[in-house]
Amino acid sequence: MIKEDRYIIGNGILTDGVEIFFDRGAVLINEGKIVKIGTLEDISEPDLECIDVGGRLILPGLLNAHHHFYSAFSTGIAPLEQPSNFLGILENLWWPWDEALDEETIYYSALVTGMDCLRNGVTTVFDHHASMNCVQGSLDAIASACRELGIRGLLCFETSDRMGSDAVEKHITENVEFYMKHKNNNYIQGCFGLHANITLSDNTLRKIANAIPPEMPIHAHCGEDSTDLEFCKNIGYCGPIHRLDSFGLLDDSSILAHCIHLSDIDIAIIKDHGLIVANNSESNANNRVGKMKLREFSYVLGTDGMTSEMVSTLRSHYLLHSEDEIGFEELKKVFFESRYLAQQKFFPTTGSLSPGASADIAVLDYAPLTPINIENLLGHLIFGAKSAKAYITVIEGDIVYREGEFTAIDEEDIQNKAREAAKKQIRRYYG
Repeated sequence: MIKEDRYIIGNGILTDGVEIFFDRGAVLINEGKIVKIGTLEDISEPDLECIDVGGRLILPGLLNAHHHFYSAFSTGIAPLEQPSNFLGILENLWWPWDEALDEETIYYSALVTGMDCLRNGVTTVFDHHASMNCVQGSLDAIASACRELGIRGLLCFETSDRMGSDAVEKHITENVEFYMKHKNNNYIQGCFGLHANITLSDNTLRKIANAIPPEMPIHAHCGEDSTDLEFCKNIGYCGPIHRLDSFGLLDDSSILAHCIHLSDIDIAIIKDHGLIVANNSESNANNRVGKMKLREFSYVLGTDGMTSEMVSTLRSHYLLHSEDEIGFEELKKVFFESRYLAQQKFFPTTGSLSPGASADIAVLDYAPLTPINIENLLGHLIFGAKSAKAYITVIEGDIVYREGEFTAIDEEDIQNKAREAAKKQIRRYYG
């Protein structure tokens, strides 16, 4: 990566999407931190390098609030048997897929997906990992890939009963040990991963509640399919969130993905605790599980492994919910305000253009041709930028991606090795 102690990124539309907006803006970066923002004329210093972005959009680095690095090599893979419902998709595709992962494919899946994130201006990822036959050290393999790329990652292992009670103990250990090891890390953090309620017994949830440090947050699939809600009701709970809360597992740092099929009690708990809800519109549409009720609670955007492109995800989200008449003011909160609050719970110096904040910057390869301001910014992102790649991606002041090239890694070498790893993964999957 390109390391510069002090430099400027300027001559672009600089905005945080909330209140900061400079038409010909610039940001001064020094030793990984933002020093000053303003117009290019105000920021310029004699003999100081200025990277001219030619009128492109300059934003705080983007967040994917629910991703699956391990799905990288699944493109074009067919289920082992044709599924008839959502549980069938899990049983015939995703569970056999994650059982075929080994340390090599975990590492390269994270590496190539992380690269795709950087190509699209994503500087922080909340990942949810599963590899049931390769548990110990799996999160370290992902963390190694993240460190190589310079990307920030909140990592967890998907705890589930589907491999038996002995396996659950390994899942708990992997999550807790990784969390404790990275508590004070500015780039890598851990949390506790949970699969959906349908694969977790009360006994397992009790074990987890007793094993995790009180402050350790969870990242769980919740209410993705109607079977999750029905299962919880059938065993005496009001819904999937009520069940997790009954075991004391929820606080304002909990990340719940999907949240489509919920009870009124579940929704009240989300609001009461201020939980982080990650909506995954494209994945929900692909799996035909329904849509989240947008106006019930605040949420942020994830992709559930479908893509690493957050601008195109914003566009899909808008179009898939067109009948809900979702407005740009709502989307501004989702894509900017709520996103910043979510990532700052784990990486508190990110998600800001304020002096002293970490210089995590996404310069999108989009230079508006029509007038732009903070009121119509969402319109430019959805209808102008669409699926704009990053022109420059900066993390903690390090330029990790610039004008189509990675600055610290050999992309061709990684892709060649990833192809070979993918072949092995696919052979194991088909048995």
